[in-house]
Amino acid sequence: MKKKLLFLDPVTLLFLGAAPALAASTDVRAALGMSAAVLGVLVCSALLLGLLRRLIPAEAKLPAALITVAGFAAMAQLLLQALLPSVYEMLGFYAAILGVDLLLFGSGEDAMDQGLGKGLLNAVLSGLCFAVFVFVLAAIRELFGAASFAGNAVEALKDYKITLLTLPSGGLIVFSVLLAVVNALFPGHGAAGELTRAAAGLEPAEKEA
Repeated sequence: MKKKLLFLDPVTLLFLGAAPALAASTDVRAALGMSAAVLGVLVCSALLLGLLRRLIPAEAKLPAALITVAGFAAMAQLLLQALLPSVYEMLGFYAAILGVDLLLFGSGEDAMDQGLGKGLLNAVLSGLCFAVFVFVLAAIRELFGAASFAGNAVEALKDYKITLLTLPSGGLIVFSVLLAVVNALFPGHGAAGELTRAAAGLEPAEKEA
């Protein structure tokens, strides 16, 4: 069965984006800010690495992905701090760790392996899937955990809020439920680059017939 690009979401399939996803899921505003940063880094990295793929030797692919992603992640962090300081404060330390996230390295490697067009398309779709997943996760946690949406109180839910959902343990519970739903509806394949899979200790994906 052929891969469905729309559902090759590393957050739900390989947990590679779990840390920033959970960190940004306490508030819808933080979720949107993190999603914009992830999408920007994915697209910019895929574009640059896709353009330079023929100039990068095979043994330098992983270092090239590391340096490129770290550079764009640093730029995204500075832009968040300058343009959306309140969102930057919500994300805190997790805005910085985008520079060492395997989700982004895998996408950068794919751009070098697959070429500019397909690599860029995969980066956009992965970024959008990340955004949708994190937004839903944040909306559930904020609405039912804090009885608010984007920082605005939702009076109808004030007497029914579940405080557990605002805690890290509650975030893991909601994350796990959404993960089970997505994987049940859209079973897929790992999408990380081969070198990143090896670095993370993951087995290479079996090739399709």
